[in-house]
Amino acid sequence: MGGDKIEVKHVYKSFGSLEVLRDLSLSIREGEFLCIVGPSGCGKTTLLRIMAGLEKPTSGEVLIDRKPPDPSIHRIGFVFQFSNLFPWRTVWENVKLGLEIRKTPSDEVIKKMIELVGLRGFENYYPHKLSGGMVKRVAIARALAVDPDILLMDEPFSDLDAQTTWIMHKELLEIHEKLRKTTVFVTHGVEEALFLGDRVAVLTKRPATVKKVIDVDLPKPRNKLSPEFIKYREEIIEMLREEVPEI
Repeated sequence: MGGDKIEVKHVYKSFGSLEVLRDLSLSIREGEFLCIVGPSGCGKTTLLRIMAGLEKPTSGEVLIDRKPPDPSIHRIGFVFQFSNLFPWRTVWENVKLGLEIRKTPSDEVIKKMIELVGLRGFENYYPHKLSGGMVKRVAIARALAVDPDILLMDEPFSDLDAQTTWIMHKELLEIHEKLRKTTVFVTHGVEEALFLGDRVAVLTKRPATVKKVIDVDLPKPRNKLSPEFIKYREEIIEMLREEVPEI
């Protein structure tokens, strides 16, 4: 794994009188899969949007390859909590969207991404004809089609059932193993973070800062029932309980 790809340096963020992030610093390594967990409403999504350049910090800075986020320089794929597929566009046309915006449409790239997420044969289907898991696969393929330097994912599987989520976890790990994209994944699920992440950043309650970053020293795919996995899970739950006692 390489050096730091993303550097978050002493970031503060307020919306009017509401302070969301306070003196938050975090480094994400080239090619790693970092998961972020924290109490509900603590500012995880805001942090992700600042990394993407969709929000500006009130103070502090985010650097990607030592430069501020800039769509003309950096290619950033973003998978939102709600997939936001265009219902009037087919799978093929939805995956093509980012390439169209960048004026670099490529049938070969679209075909490759659709195959990567296991949707070959569904190119001409519209979103309402797809299952929840298939919709997520389209969203991931769309984000990856621009060959991003960084993949940002904001609770992408929160609305899926447990079985589909399990399948998506395994498929996402396989994609990460193939492409080695620097990935930042926000989740409320401690088990999800531990199953996916090379490291897990635990945030405090709002205004959020980094409470601890945990290296998950377990081989992938991980056994959620192993004593080592359970030990990590209990450690993170205890940290969250310190922030929100009712957890």
